[in-house]
Amino acid sequence: MRLSSYPGYILLLLLLIIFVVGGCGVQDPDYYNRMGVFLDSQGKIDEAVTKYKKALRIDPSNREAHYNLAVAYHKKGLFNEAIQEYKTVLELYPNDPETLYNLGALYARSNLPDAAVVAWQKAVELKPDFAEAHYALGFACAQKKQFDDAIKEYLKVIEKRPDDSVTRNNLGVAYSEKGMFDEAIKELKKSAEINPTAAMTHKNLEFAYRKKGMEEEANNELKLYEELSKKTN
Repeated sequence: MRLSSYPGYILLLLLLIIFVVGGCGVQDPDYYNRMGVFLDSQGKIDEAVTKYKKALRIDPSNREAHYNLAVAYHKKGLFNEAIQEYKTVLELYPNDPETLYNLGALYARSNLPDAAVVAWQKAVELKPDFAEAHYALGFACAQKKQFDDAIKEYLKVIEKRPDDSVTRNNLGVAYSEKGMFDEAIKELKKSAEINPTAAMTHKNLEFAYRKKGMEEEANNELKLYEELSKKTN
């Protein structure tokens, strides 16, 4: 999941700003937002939340503070609160693909798959080469057994990230589900070349080879799967 805060200034400059203006009753929302980003980067999420909220008391329409507050809530597992903040960002700036992607991820975590798909579809409309959103859509389609759509989405990811072994594995599985075993074997072999230690890829290859009647190759992949599984247990 991509979760990123809007960047703050470098540490030295931020500390200098705090030292110079920290005791002056600052009413600059960007100042408190930057302090929140700094605290967030130090793992002090609760303190960061306090600063973001202070920024929003000064400027309720501050996009960066709403976004960063949403990310902080997301990190804390406060999904309902994070969803509300992401929605506020989209009310202020409707065409923000990153926010739509994060909102979709939260909907998925909250067992709202249809809402997640709508958010991700909007994200890729705004940013057609958004690989993470295409992957999320592909995964969602595969879970619904909509394998034609899953394949289309995974192919878009691979256009952007040809060395993505996970996407190639999932694409191979989708081809297998469609009975397209030659295509499945091609993608799964590429996935295994990129990441030879992924046990499940070898298991998926075993399945595809057996469906093709290629027993020797299937047995070799099963052996690899069993060896790798022992190493990870």
